[in-house]
Amino acid sequence: MKLSIIISNRNDVSMMAVTVRSCIEELRPIGFKNAEIVVVDNSDPDRYDLLLSALPAGYRKDKLLKIYRQDFPCIFTARETAAEKASGDYILCLDSHMLAGRNAIADLVKFMDRKKDDKTLGFAHSPISWAHQHERHARHDRDMSKCELGNWGSAYKYEQTMTWKGMPWICRRDWFLDREKGLNGYGVLAQHQISWGGGDMHIGIKPWLLGFKNWAVPTNPFIHIGPFPKLDQIAGKPFTTSTARNFQVRDKYRIYSESGNFPHAFGFLVSCYVLGGESMMKRNKSAIIQRFGQFIDVDKWWNKAIEIGRDEYRWLRKREIMTFQEMLEKRPWDECPRNSDRGAVAGVR
Repeated sequence: MKLSIIISNRNDVSMMAVTVRSCIEELRPIGFKNAEIVVVDNSDPDRYDLLLSALPAGYRKDKLLKIYRQDFPCIFTARETAAEKASGDYILCLDSHMLAGRNAIADLVKFMDRKKDDKTLGFAHSPISWAHQHERHARHDRDMSKCELGNWGSAYKYEQTMTWKGMPWICRRDWFLDREKGLNGYGVLAQHQISWGGGDMHIGIKPWLLGFKNWAVPTNPFIHIGPFPKLDQIAGKPFTTSTARNFQVRDKYRIYSESGNFPHAFGFLVSCYVLGGESMMKRNKSAIIQRFGQFIDVDKWWNKAIEIGRDEYRWLRKREIMTFQEMLEKRPWDECPRNSDRGAVAGVR
């Protein structure tokens, strides 16, 4: 089976080059002939040539690395475009500033191969960690006990089902894109090219409502490079494109905070409505305000989020096997016993 690593990029240059090189080295165990790296670039025009100069031309010639340009910056359409351009059976989604943990890619592919006949398979996740933290802080999932924008949950030593998390995730490419029998990707978030925010939750919870399962794969974590809390603020102000320019570090981070349509973090409101209607919006309202109130007036954009999300809301209601409220009550991720017989992968604590 072939693997396509998909990466959306906005203004990363140095870190994008590091991410690609890290992936190349970790693809060696599965073989280059069984893999590709697909980048969809959303960078500002003056960054695109810099990006091309920073990436290894030889691997582009070999078609291991493929780069596509998408002028309008939207992380959701960029990832969907990358999935559409990909030729792999599996897609592994990464940010543009990451290091692949040792054997993490190979372990994810092995898991997918073993589960190839499981029609309930949704996403499989490696843990994620951060460059400024010890590996004990690596996490697989999100805690949904109080709200879906909750704190990080746990990292698991054994294969087991889990709630949801953002990248790194791997899944079947055809399942991700299939509108009728699969996930239908990012749905309205991509259709309307909505600004950053809510996408990971959107695609992470949908599988459970549709009858699919998300899995935690015990392996070494992918390392997220930044943000570094003390470096990315000026007198307590949020890190944005303008402050990045002042720091002259536009090449260090994927800056999607000024991208897409509608205010930053609007996607969280839309996603909540699609997944669970106004009840889910209300359940998560205080968390959205607390985290993103500096970017968006939640009350002002409440009805617009419902309007934007209405089509996918109807699509999901026709196909879901359980409602959002039923999911909260049943906690289906707790119903599958962990596969402790397989043991922990070496190196995972």
